[in-house]
Amino acid sequence: IISDIAHMNIRLACHADIPQIITLGKQLLDLHFEFDQEYYGLEASFDRDFYSWAAEQIGFPGKFILVAEENGIITGFISGFIKYLFPWFKVKQVGHISYLVIDKSKRSQGTGKLLELAAVDWFKTKNLNYIEVYVDEVNQFGKIAWNSYGYQPFKKFLRKSIY
Repeated sequence: IISDIAHMNIRLACHADIPQIITLGKQLLDLHFEFDQEYYGLEASFDRDFYSWAAEQIGFPGKFILVAEENGIITGFISGFIKYLFPWFKVKQVGHISYLVIDKSKRSQGTGKLLELAAVDWFKTKNLNYIEVYVDEVNQFGKIAWNSYGYQPFKKFLRKSIY
């Protein structure tokens, strides 16, 4: 972690942050587009749809977006929600992280870890014992990052094309 981390503010996102969150979201999806152009291709309505998604994340009690801010600029964000499991499981709900995005120019400086720790704290306030995250099999950087944060393989997520 470099010294610039001391100047970073990790906080809950607000609606005014959404345009910067959209830009960062596109960065992550551009990376995933390289993995699978069909699956991760974006609709023309991406900005509007991502705005609606982010607004819902910010406004719903069981969901969140946390941002890393430096000098008024959002340099990364993490989002998550409470995922409800089957009622016959002893563990009835878990935390689920849906996005962790760091601006290209700020990667590998500890921002992701700080956001992940803040997400852990949020999930702890909801009395959850587990957090789950999906990582694309070909996203080597993502797999290394999540492993370094302490996440271990749990399930294998499978997909089949039907056309």
